Amino acid sequence: MPHRLTLAVLALFAAAVPASADLYRRADGAEIEAKVLDARGCAPLAIISHGLGGSLAGNAPLASALNRAGFRVVVPSHAESGRELLVRGIGGGRGGIDRAASDRKAHEARQADLDAILATENTRCRVPFKVLAGHSMGARTALVEAGATSTANITGRDRFDAYIAISPLGEGPGFFPGGAMKSIRKPVLMITGTEDRSVGGGYETRLSTYEGLPPGRKRLAVIDGATHRALGGRGDPQVANMVGTLAVEFLQQLRPGPWGPAGKRAGVTIDEK
Repeated sequence: MPHRLTLAVLALFAAAVPASADLYRRADGAEIEAKVLDARGCAPLAIISHGLGGSLAGNAPLASALNRAGFRVVVPSHAESGRELLVRGIGGGRGGIDRAASDRKAHEARQADLDAILATENTRCRVPFKVLAGHSMGARTALVEAGATSTANITGRDRFDAYIAISPLGEGPGFFPGGAMKSIRKPVLMITGTEDRSVGGGYETRLSTYEGLPPGRKRLAVIDGATHRALGGRGDPQVANMVGTLAVEFLQQLRPGPWGPAGKRAGVTIDEK
C-alpha cells in the first residue's frame, strides 16, 4: 500500500503554525467557512466533517491531536447541514433527526464541500497523504466517500488514503442498507462508546457498520462509558483525548509492511481485521 507516514516523517511536520479561518469556494459559488490548523512544509492533510447541526468549531480535540501529529487540518462548516437543518429535524417529530441527517441535498452539499477543499489543497503541493474523518453525520460523509452505498444514492469518489468514522450509523433499515460497506477497500478506523446511543438503540446498533467492512486494515475501538456527545469532543476531555490518541496511532501505523496491532489501553476494547 502507498502509505509512507512513519513516525520519522511525521516529526518533520510537528512544528505547527497557528490556526486560521479560511474560505473555500464551491463550483456553485457558495463559500465554505473552515478552521485550518496549518503545519510546516508539504504536510499530510486531514479533513474533519462535523455532525448534524455542527460547525467549524466542532471536533476541536481531534483536530488538535492530528495537527500535533503533523497534519494540516481543515474543519469545514457544512452550511446545509448546520443548525437550521438540526432545528428542522428536532421539529420533525419521531425520526425527525434521522431524516434530517439522511437529507440527500445536505449530503450532496457535503460532497461539493469536499470537492472544493480538495481542489484548493491539491494546488498547495502534492499532498503526501489524505485522511477524511467525521463524527455522526460526518461519519456518514466519510463512509460514503470511502465507497459505502446509501438510500440517498450519494456516490463518493474515494479520494482519501484512510477514513475515520466516529459514531457512525449501523447498516440496516435507514441510510445505510444491509451490505452498504462491502465495497470499502481503504483503511478504516471506527470509534464508538458503550454509551453512544443511536436512533435504533444502544451502541451495539452501530457495530454492523464495522462488521460489514471487508477485511484489510480495518479497526474498531469501543471506549467504555463514552457518549455520542463526548465522542464528538464535547463535555468529557478524557474521551476526547482518547479519540485523538486512537486516531493518531491508527494513521501512524499505515505504512508498508505488516499491520501493527493497536496498543492496549484501559477502558478501550479493540477489534481488527
